[in-house]
Amino acid sequence: MSIADNLYGDEVFKIALSAVIGCMVGLEREIRRKPAGFRTLALICVGATIFTICSYKLGVMDNRDRIAANIITGVGFLGAGVIFRNGDNVSGITTAATIWIAAALGVLIGIGEYWLAILSLGVSLFILYALQFIQNWIDDRFQHRDYLVTYKGDCDATEFKTKISDLKLKNRYFKEWRQDHQTSFEFDVTGKETNLEVFNQWLKDQDRVYTFKW
Repeated sequence: MSIADNLYGDEVFKIALSAVIGCMVGLEREIRRKPAGFRTLALICVGATIFTICSYKLGVMDNRDRIAANIITGVGFLGAGVIFRNGDNVSGITTAATIWIAAALGVLIGIGEYWLAILSLGVSLFILYALQFIQNWIDDRFQHRDYLVTYKGDCDATEFKTKISDLKLKNRYFKEWRQDHQTSFEFDVTGKETNLEVFNQWLKDQDRVYTFKW
């Protein structure tokens, strides 16, 4: 069956299906209290379907990809609006990608490719839910922290490096300087979150540690 055979008819069903699929995609974002929740993503999916329906209702058959290209452009602006940068941290990229995939699902429904849309929905939900556990495992084992520790008086950096090594943490750089009656160390470490918490407790237990932050 050609795409042209799938285009016409079932417009009401297409809009209803796109609303359901958009809600399913957006539920994960809603649970995590992200800027674009299930209502937003449902509207995006429905909107993409409606624009796709309009493209063939208007008789744009020789250049059907024109509407789809404009949908992608519009969705790009929406996605850019949920990406925020705070210093070295960037947030909202996954939400922007979810907006993008919701629009793509809406287009698939609009052209009548229901099974392909359902398959794509399944893959998307797998990425959003199942792969989150893998990401959490990676974040736990390879957490990165930048430390600034200030000691009262003199301090030997060897003690620091030995403790980092004993906790199986990895260190990339280590900077030391002395000012007045204080010795400061600036360094970064990478490793398991539990070991980093042990390292924090060790710093708290050191009477000579004036301040530390990460």
